[in-house]
Formats: sequence, C-alpha cells, structure tokens
Amino acid sequence: MKLPSIQQVLQGSWRTFLRFPFVIVNAVIGTVTVVILIDHEGPPQATVLFNVMMATILGIPLLLALALIAEKGKWSRLYAFGTQVIGVVLLVAYACTIPTDLLAAPAIYILRQLLLAVALHLLVAFAPYLGAGEYNGFWHYNKTLFLRLVNAVIFAIVLYAGLSLALAALDNLFGMNVPIKRYGELWIIINGIFTTWFFLAGVPQDWAGLEGSSDYPRGIKIFAQYILLPLVLVYLVILYAYLAKIVVTWNWPQGWVSKLILGFAATGIFSLLLLYPIRERAENIWIKRSSAWFYIVMIPLIFMLFPAVWRRISEYGITEGRYIAVTLSIWLTGIVLYFILSKIKSIKMIPVSLCILAFIVSFGPWGTFAVSENSQVNRLKILLTKNSILVADRVQKAPAPVNGEDVKQISSILAYLHSIHGYEGIQPWFTESLKIDSIGRQSEYITPSLVAKKLGIEYLDIWYSPEGNEIHFGVDQRQFIAIQGYDHMIRIWHSETDQKNENPIGMGISYRLSSSLDTLTFLRRMDGKPADSLLIDFRPLLDKLLQEYNNTNINNIPAESMLLSQVSSTMKIKIYVRYLNLHRENKVVKIVSYGADILF
Repeated sequence: MKLPSIQQVLQGSWRTFLRFPFVIVNAVIGTVTVVILIDHEGPPQATVLFNVMMATILGIPLLLALALIAEKGKWSRLYAFGTQVIGVVLLVAYACTIPTDLLAAPAIYILRQLLLAVALHLLVAFAPYLGAGEYNGFWHYNKTLFLRLVNAVIFAIVLYAGLSLALAALDNLFGMNVPIKRYGELWIIINGIFTTWFFLAGVPQDWAGLEGSSDYPRGIKIFAQYILLPLVLVYLVILYAYLAKIVVTWNWPQGWVSKLILGFAATGIFSLLLLYPIRERAENIWIKRSSAWFYIVMIPLIFMLFPAVWRRISEYGITEGRYIAVTLSIWLTGIVLYFILSKIKSIKMIPVSLCILAFIVSFGPWGTFAVSENSQVNRLKILLTKNSILVADRVQKAPAPVNGEDVKQISSILAYLHSIHGYEGIQPWFTESLKIDSIGRQSEYITPSLVAKKLGIEYLDIWYSPEGNEIHFGVDQRQFIAIQGYDHMIRIWHSETDQKNENPIGMGISYRLSSSLDTLTFLRRMDGKPADSLLIDFRPLLDKLLQEYNNTNINNIPAESMLLSQVSSTMKIKIYVRYLNLHRENKVVKIVSYGADILF
C-alpha cells in the first residue's frame, strides 16, 4: 500500500476543514480552553472558560450532526451555513446555564452534560438517515464511523506515548524540568485536535455507495458471533435460573438484578445490530431466527425488571440512577414490543428512540433531575416533620433525640442533595443561607454535617451497599485518640487471605490472628519462655455496630465507639479499630478485612 505524501495529507486536511469548518473551529476553541484551565495554578477560580469548555464538548457531535443532515439532504450553502449558526446559538445558550464556578457547583451540571452528550452522539448515528428506508446504508455508515473512531483512538494513544516519552527524555536527559501537567495538556491537544480532525476525515460522504455496499468485515462477525453471543447465552442462563428461583421461593426480585437484565438486553441488541447486514444470507439464517427469539425471551425478564427497580425506589425514593433505570425499562419494553409486533423492524428505531429519550429526561419538571430532587426533598420533609424538626415549613433543632434509623436516612438525603443538586429545594425552610459566603464560588454549599447541626442531629457519613451484603464501618479519621498510660503503638491491617502466623510487635509481645479474623491473641515472652497471654474478641464490637447501623456503610463513627481493650497481669492492650469490612451471607456476618492501631 502506497503511503500518502505530506502534500496529500495537507490537502486532505484542508478538504476536511472545508467540509466541517464549524466542527473543527469548535474543537480548537475547546482544546485551547481546556489547556488554559489545566495550566492554571493556585486555588480554583470562577471563570467563563468552564462555560466554553462544556459547550464545545457538546458542540462536536451537535455541529457534526447538523452538517451531515445538510450534506445528505443536499441543502444549499446558505441553508447549511444558517443551520450551523443556529447550532452555535444553541451552544451559547446552553453555556449560559453553566455556573462559572463549576468545580464548586453540585454535580447536576456534569450529569446533565453526560446525558446530552449521549443524546447528541446518538443523533450523529442517524442524522443523515432521518427518512425511511436506506437501512443498509445506515448500517454501513455507522460501521465506518465506529471503525474510524477505533483507528483514531489507537493512533492517538501511540502518538501520545511517543511524545510523552520525548518529554520524559527532555526532562531526564537535559534537565528541562517538564511539569507533570504538560502531559495532561499534550493528551488534550492530541485528542481535541488530531483525533477529531482524523475522525472527521473518515466520515463517509458517498451516500449512494453506502446503500449499495455489501462489504462486511470478518472481524465484526467473529466479535459478535464468538464473543458477544456467548456472553448473551451466559446472561440468559443466569437470569432464567434466577427467575426460576423467584417462582419457586416466591421472593421479591433483588434490585441488583435490574442491572444484569439491562446489561443482557444491551449486549444482545448490540450483537444483533452487528450481524444485521448478513442475516438474510443462506448460511446465516440462524441470525434472523435468533433475533426473533431474543425479543420473545426478553418478555419474562421485563416482568422481573420492573419489580426489581421498584424495590429500590420504594425503599429510598427516586434518584437519577433509579429514574434512568425506570426509563430504560420502559424503553426496553417498547423496543421488545416493536420488534415482535411491527412488520418493518427498522434498526434505526433503537438509536432514534434512545436519543429522544435522553433529550426528554434531561430537562423539565418531568426530567430525571427535577423528579429525583423532589422525591428526596419530600422524603426529608416527612422525616423532619415526624421528628418535630420541621414545623410550619420552618426548621428548628430536634426537641428530642432522633432514632438512629431516621438519623441515617436524614444524613443520606442531605449528602445526596449536597452532592447532586445543592440545597435550593430546602432553602425556604431555613432563615440563614445554606451557601458558603465566598467570592467567586457562589454555587458552593455548606457541608451536610453543618446542615445536620442546624437540625440538632449528629450527621452520619453513610452510603448503602446495593443489597446490604458488603458492609463497611470506618472511624472518623479526624479525631484524636487517647494514648495515656501506654508505651508504644503499632498500626496493623489484615484480610482473610493473610497468613495466620505469630506477629511480633515489640517488648516481647506478639499476637496471633484467628482463622476468622474475629479474635487477636496476644502473647508475652520473658527469657524466651511464654509468660502471659491475653485474648481480645472483636465479636461484641461487631454485634454492637451491626445493631446500631444495620446494613449501613458509615465512615465517621466516633473513635471511642470502635475501641477494644483488655488487661492481664503483665500486659495492657487497647485497640482502636480504624475500619472493618464485612460480608453477610445467609444471615452470617464474617470479617473480610480490618485496620487498627494497637496501643500496648
């Protein structure tokens, strides 16, 4: 194969620029913006560069989709240019919704950005094929985009590795003192400009040729037939076995199974899409039959999917993740019914419907963010009202001790609001502002622990494991521990895979682990002979923590609550447990690992 000359590369690059000028200019602006942000030294500052960065990230797929619609539709230059200008106006309008102190703002802006990015990339997948028909061209168009993207990523990684090595050589051989952030800036420049430009150069434009193409890469068939489809079968066996267990035991399906069902559906649909062009060939008739049966076997799984998702919602209300799970469940139900009942069975329906869904849930009172915030604010309102903390829509300090379960729930909701939305939904309950009074960081809110203090409760830094099988108890690392009366301290950490040998710690004292990690036996030797022993049992502490915090994972337990101590005739031992990782199986809880400070 003859390699292109430098002149040909430059000419091809110029043709790509003329074809997608708005996209490339947008990519360059975004790249320069991110490089400036990385290069900034000192404390984070509010800057309009965050607005520009977020808008240009979305600008690449949006402006590309608009350009392809105009090109495929053979619009006039004026109409095509006007469409791109409208796209720029939309990006500017979106940029105005982003706070300039993005790093201090709640995560809702990043999450909405991710949803919109998904929607716009899906738009690129079908933008030139908005009309009916042309299914073969649609498939080959996406195949070309996918393979071009893979090539672009590989080339970018190789180029980055080579140039990073060159920077390291300048640093180590010539003492040029290359700052570490230069490597990050290099990665952004390569991906923002080179990868984007290289990808755009491979975007197909022979639309008639795509529709008539019969080319099918052998690698795609091998990947779909021998890697993805076996995974689908494994998923199917596991899910139907679990479905049988539910029918036999008549137990409510666990919430975690919803992820497995959605993963199974995504893998199966993707496999069938990859095999779509060869489904009519005589030797591949099994593909068409498998496609029909796939959607039929999905029906019982969908009936299991909705109760699994609802289980989590009924326990802890709606959050963005649970809202998305519900909408994907509804979407999957619609797709299954469409491919079973419809005579057309257009593969375009998959990206088109997903794109529309992503746009719909990104904004408005029906969207994932508004519904999730309202759900959690309402849960908090019920809890505070129940404990007489919220009276006539005004908060006051708790007039009586709040039970542990309610404290955990309140702490969890406050942490969620602080992280994702901020406190705008509960601000009317307070007379003072819940934002930090700091110049240039108007979007930053006070910590959940400070809000809890205003409510008269002790904040618990908690999270939940999906089914309560993995439990973590951690001490508040900011607290001091009392060391009076002890000579030495040693820090230890052990897991269930450790050897249960004798471990010397000094002064003739050693300790031995039990096989279940729930006891430490301390031994004292004098003149090389055993003189004393002392056993410390973790089980009482474990039972106390499980009773007090149940399946809750917590990271700020008071140090005194994680204390064990024993005294013998010649030894005085105190253990501050820093963390405990547990596993629950069939109501039996065992220690998986722990860390502790031993005073002796």
